[in-house]
Amino acid sequence: MAAAAQERPRRQGWRDAAGLEKELGLSADQAAQLRKLRTEGRKQAIRQHADLAIARLELQELMDAATVDEKAVAAKVKAISDLEGAALQARTSQQLAMRRLLTPEQQEKMKQLAPRGRGDRGPRPGRAWRQRQPGMGDAPSPEPER
Repeated sequence: MAAAAQERPRRQGWRDAAGLEKELGLSADQAAQLRKLRTEGRKQAIRQHADLAIARLELQELMDAATVDEKAVAAKVKAISDLEGAALQARTSQQLAMRRLLTPEQQEKMKQLAPRGRGDRGPRPGRAWRQRQPGMGDAPSPEPER
């Protein structure tokens, strides 16, 4: 099983952390601090993702009830919105903390190396599915003509 995990290719557009650290010319202290920030950020993202998934499941339970409690639904929608806002704030704070660790030259190099947006990697998995679910967001935009 470990061999299978090692054979799996890395996601397109992202370099491995060691290669990126070398390419940016990070000091040992900078590299250690960035690794810690990434690890803590990933832990926080996993927790937030789980909390959000549970809240969405609870919302679906409320909506599936024989008698819908609209106040409870509104409160759950607000809770989901708050969780999404907190996740965005956490990601933004982590990015700012990472930037503070880099010199202006390293920040410029990072901009050149890091992919912007989704690029040619396509949409995030599951995004279109969630948008097509009743009450779970707007319908996805139509495919562009080719």
